[in-house]
Amino acid sequence: MISRRSILAATGAAIASASLRGLADTPQLLTREIPATGESLGVIGLGNSQAFKSSDMDTTRQLLALLTERGGSFVDARGISRFNVLKAAVQDASIFLAAYVDGSAAGQDRADIEALRQLRAGEPLDVLTLSNFDELDKRWNQLREWKQQGLCRYIGVGKARSAFYPAIMQLMATGTVDFAQINYSMLEREAEERLLPMAMDKGVAIVTSRPFVNGGYFPLVRDHALPTWASDFDCHSWAQFSLKFIVGNPAVNCVLTETANPKHAIDNLGGGIGRLPDAKTREKMSALLSSF
Repeated sequence: MISRRSILAATGAAIASASLRGLADTPQLLTREIPATGESLGVIGLGNSQAFKSSDMDTTRQLLALLTERGGSFVDARGISRFNVLKAAVQDASIFLAAYVDGSAAGQDRADIEALRQLRAGEPLDVLTLSNFDELDKRWNQLREWKQQGLCRYIGVGKARSAFYPAIMQLMATGTVDFAQINYSMLEREAEERLLPMAMDKGVAIVTSRPFVNGGYFPLVRDHALPTWASDFDCHSWAQFSLKFIVGNPAVNCVLTETANPKHAIDNLGGGIGRLPDAKTREKMSALLSSF
């Protein structure tokens, strides 16, 4: 039986060794353009890893190195993680940081933004993402003002629950949203109905979270062999099976993977390398998972 554990046991050590040496022939992530500007981003990013949150700087640096040597850059972080990521990446301008603001105290948010910018020699932050939906219009206007003032290059809104899709779409309709972060996976496909098509229509970059539904995906596949046809789209593990399904949707710009394990990070990054499943194959993948 092929599982994430067995695949990593067989190949992870060799891949990890090569990756950590930074070989020139390291496979590179596929990229997608941010609609607002045409700037390219690798399709796999790092979520708010426990390594970031616990101030494990050695692991944080290792995770960032694994990401960037494959052409990735997007890192999503909140709280102390924002500062730890920038401290770890102080010499790496390629990190594209999405920093959360909750909007509960504009003065504190502004102070945090300025402190983060100091770690970037005063340069604007990449994305400020609003996660507090109370008084949404007021908080969104504050983000728009900060963008106009040059504190950040992009602004976005994010919630990993389908109950918030209507509010996100309401903001998207204004034409002022650069990024929207949502939950989307093989087990959470509600966004396909309206939100993802609207994002493509409005030119909003989509970042997705929960590719493994907080770990709930792996028990479903653990006792099953990876289908042989997965090799048709360069898929070598169940983790990559989920990630390639998500990236196979053209509305998705980047999938966030959240791990503090470098071997898992290497496996995850493989989900954004090589061929992707087409629409017909994605439905075949979904049907397979539903049969388990």
